[in-house]
Amino acid sequence: MKNIIPEQKEGKKLDCFESVDFESAAMADLAFETVCTYLLDVNYWYELAKIPATTFQLTDSNGLPIDRQLALHDYIRLNIPGPGLPSSAGYDWVNVVNITQDETNEYKLYSLTLKPCPDPKHPENKDTAHFFEGVSSSTFLVEQRRNSILIQYAGRNEIINVENHRLADNLRNLIIGLAAKIGASYPQWKLLVKGLADRIRPE
Repeated sequence: MKNIIPEQKEGKKLDCFESVDFESAAMADLAFETVCTYLLDVNYWYELAKIPATTFQLTDSNGLPIDRQLALHDYIRLNIPGPGLPSSAGYDWVNVVNITQDETNEYKLYSLTLKPCPDPKHPENKDTAHFFEGVSSSTFLVEQRRNSILIQYAGRNEIINVENHRLADNLRNLIIGLAAKIGASYPQWKLLVKGLADRIRPE
């Protein structure tokens, strides 16, 4: 776990958890594969969260929308409620920096980590197109142990990004970042984690 979730060094951290128990390990095996499939369907995360909040669009390295399962080094375009980021047409951006799969006799594990990044549609602009600095991270982790599955979201080193060249970017990031730090982002991630769990929860 410590090697998968980046170490918390500065700024804010955020954790959301959901667990689901099954009658057998065989049922949990199937549920594990199912929840991982939903996790990789980035374009439908907003449906899992069941609230009109942030929408997510998977893109390629040029920022062009794609409709497939997420892969390493893909980008995700975020449309966050509230004022948009002026320098990137109103969107925030993250990059898929790590995907981990592991399996032993004791557990199965799948995780992906996202980090704020520059807008891939404007490679000449090196500023981070996100209200948090590039050092921050978002990790989704799915773990199966016998007949139980744990789903976790871990936000680490969440520092408001006011280091961009454009003042308008920094003012916007300060507004959205402060809202996130006082708890505005928690419902989004909590409901997404719960939505993943609800897709596999027994009736």
